[in-house]
Amino acid sequence: MRKILLATLFLLMAGIQTANAQTVHLKLSNGSNYFYGIDELDSIMFITESFAGGYECVDLELPSGTIWATCNVGASSPEDFGGHFAWGETETKSSFDWNSYKWMNEGQSSFTQLNTYTFPDGQTEGCWYEGKTFVGDSLNQLLLVHDAAAANWGTKWQMPTKEQFQELINSAYTTTEWTQLNGVNGRKITSNSNGKSIFLPAAGEYYGTYLDESLGTYWSCELSTDYCNRANYLSFNSDRIFVTSFNRSLGHSIRPVRTREHEYVDLELPSGTLWASCNVGANNPWDFGAYFAWGEIEPKQESNYNWSAYKWCEGTKRTITKYCTDWSYCDEYADPDGKIELEPMDDAATVNWGSQWQMPSLAQCLELLNPNYTTWMWTQQNEVYGIKITSKRNGKSIFLPATGDPPHGKFSADDIIFGFYWSRTINTHYPHRAYSLGITFENIMNDFYDRNSGYSVRPV
Repeated sequence: MRKILLATLFLLMAGIQTANAQTVHLKLSNGSNYFYGIDELDSIMFITESFAGGYECVDLELPSGTIWATCNVGASSPEDFGGHFAWGETETKSSFDWNSYKWMNEGQSSFTQLNTYTFPDGQTEGCWYEGKTFVGDSLNQLLLVHDAAAANWGTKWQMPTKEQFQELINSAYTTTEWTQLNGVNGRKITSNSNGKSIFLPAAGEYYGTYLDESLGTYWSCELSTDYCNRANYLSFNSDRIFVTSFNRSLGHSIRPVRTREHEYVDLELPSGTLWASCNVGANNPWDFGAYFAWGEIEPKQESNYNWSAYKWCEGTKRTITKYCTDWSYCDEYADPDGKIELEPMDDAATVNWGSQWQMPSLAQCLELLNPNYTTWMWTQQNEVYGIKITSKRNGKSIFLPATGDPPHGKFSADDIIFGFYWSRTINTHYPHRAYSLGITFENIMNDFYDRNSGYSVRPV
């Protein structure tokens, strides 16, 4: 852990001992303020990038720019095993099987009862099919709220992708050897570029309550492309190291990587708002990403976008329990709280992407569509239909894919000709509804819709 110590910040910038500078004022990005007298300060340390977010990391100078942590989640040193996690779970446990797996229908023990992170994999016996029709959530990469690295270390960290694992063990970029660190077997992976290395202990793999300690297994954040009951992971023993996939219910280690910075576009709008390039849950601008009910931070099955399953009511639109401005829409045991915009803990953009992101306000949506600032056109990106919004100031643009409406059926990308994007603002006259951007092949508008609906989220 390298630290740079500036000798009391050059005697507190040389002139701080004067009578009018006897207090140091620290103002943090979250708005907190701290005041210290000079006699309270011993030194000021600036921490380098090798110690980010409280956890040590190594830059192996890989082409992607991925920064790898030096320890597993739950470990205190590189050779410590740390915790074992089922894929998509954020806490350790003692048994790893379908019976105890989080993302199952209640009381079920067959993988065919997986209820989250599903895609059209042809396994029509699974509950993500109705007959031969896919009815799942189409999510194949963990949201940060379900990512063990992000949940335990903070949103600057995440579990690696399959591609990041493949890059890590690519002989063009690194060398790998089976070795020991302080008596612990594992793989040392060394950069061909700068000679820096990380150590991955052979922490084993849990089947039920049995731990196979002959190998190391490290989850990625992605499902297998073949079957949604499997997820990709890095596996190694003394003979080889490779990326494969197997049951999500097993217990593997987690080695975090630095969260990639989410891309945004500056359309030079008067407010200075920067719009993200992708939806929450998407990897590129034309991916649909995840669907959320308004004020909920996790996606769910299509059949659950209704009032009986909505988080902020007691089963109907007239029993709202939070974000309510009208007595006639409040639950009988709740008073109107007057909240008209989402709090950070209920904002799908903030929870899944970090505190610097949020769902757009109604004002930001209106500004985006203002013909004085932007133009729009119906078009395609990567064979996906949607709206391209272009700045009149600098010609830059964002693409909003037509993501459909899950409660009324999702279709193939070729068939979808509409989409909806939540704002973070409710309609104060009808608080069971919130404002959203609606797009079709012939129009783009701001309107308000029932909060229980499952719509896309484009952060700002």
